[in-house]
Amino acid sequence: MKFLARFKKIMEPLSIVLIVFGIFSLCQPFTYFLYHYGFAFLGIGTGLYILFSHIPPLEELNQGGEV
Repeated sequence: MKFLARFKKIMEPLSIVLIVFGIFSLCQPFTYFLYHYGFAFLGIGTGLYILFSHIPPLEELNQGGEV
């Protein structure tokens, strides 16, 4: 479980970046490629954020207390 908590520190900010990039891709008028895959970026980022937001932080696991 500690591996997932360490992995959360990387994946949670990455998922937020994917969400923002997906919104940008859907709203930009420059290229069809970004618009076409914008919803996929948005969906993957949202799914990752939901998944990794349910993992308790590493500090909480080190304390040993269940919340």
